[in-house]
Amino acid sequence: MLPGIFLSGFGALLSVWGYVRIKHDFKDNKEINNFFSLLLTGQASGIGQLLSGILAIVVGIVVMFMNK
Repeated sequence: MLPGIFLSGFGALLSVWGYVRIKHDFKDNKEINNFFSLLLTGQASGIGQLLSGILAIVVGIVVMFMNK
């Protein structure tokens, strides 16, 4: 139960951090291809953090249900 709660909390933290990072990156540069340039140049840390956070939340929920 505790690992599932820890994973869900860590996933929530990563998701919020990724969301803030994406908002900050898109606010600074209003270029139309900003999303693609972030993905292609490897500066997509906010997108990776957001997706990793969502995945950690899902894995945490699965771990909580598997331990019952």
